[in-house]
Amino acid sequence: MYKQEQIKNLFGDEALDYLKNKNQGGTSNQKGSDYETNFTVYQLALLLKRVIEGNELIKFSTQIPAFVDDLLIEFATSNIFNHYQLKNCKNVIWGKELKSITDDFAKQQELNLAHSKTSNLYLVVSAQTLCTALNQNIPNNIKSYSQVIYFPPEPNLIKILAQQPDFREAIEYLSAFEKPAPDKIECVVTVLLGAWLCSDKSGVSLIDVLKKAQESNPSYIRSFSQELQLDPQVENILSNIDNFSYNLTKGFLHWSYRDGLEEGTLPYSIDTDRFRRFQELIKKNNPTSFEQLETFLI
Repeated sequence: MYKQEQIKNLFGDEALDYLKNKNQGGTSNQKGSDYETNFTVYQLALLLKRVIEGNELIKFSTQIPAFVDDLLIEFATSNIFNHYQLKNCKNVIWGKELKSITDDFAKQQELNLAHSKTSNLYLVVSAQTLCTALNQNIPNNIKSYSQVIYFPPEPNLIKILAQQPDFREAIEYLSAFEKPAPDKIECVVTVLLGAWLCSDKSGVSLIDVLKKAQESNPSYIRSFSQELQLDPQVENILSNIDNFSYNLTKGFLHWSYRDGLEEGTLPYSIDTDRFRRFQELIKKNNPTSFEQLETFLI
């Protein structure tokens, strides 16, 4: 992404050595870092609607060879780079000297301009009062493209849902349910986290992370397909079973028997091979009662 020769030409040997050491240290510290991981999953969630509904190409990278290197979100279609530097500590200052946060932000802006990229640079801190103070004192030379944001230091990603309403709203959108129960929300968050941890973190697209999460069983992650219709023959069979009702929401089949006496959801979405096999079995066996159908709903 960023060539060492270009960095050397722009800033000199000392800056290149600093950047190499910074990246090596960041890569080492990244291991086991809940704060960075949780923040990244939070950002994945906030942007997923733009990918699912707008087909936008958004890429994620961590610990890149750059001056602001903890997380890079690349909006490929609009040529915008969002860089994040995370500080889970109480003593954070902008600074004025070389190798300070101010200097890192200024150099990152210059480096991105050399690549014809628009920069948004974010300092992420774990204390709300610190966030307010730093925002009020952003140095003038970096103010036009810099911002400080707060993210809670809670190590449990599930608990962060209660503190970040926008996070919970995004996870509910990603869920297969219109009003997901707490256990379903937890399932979606867990598989999204797992998909990120298993992904290549050097420019992986958000849609690829979401598809990886969708492969979990169960995942209860909504379908990304725009065509959400059952096979007409399957619809006819299900509709003729006494006391049985169903709906297809976000690509998942939710069913109920005798007004909720028994109910459930198939743990795979309409755009999976398992759902296609399910429909073929229904057509082949043509159940006419719930007792005959029940075996295929497990």
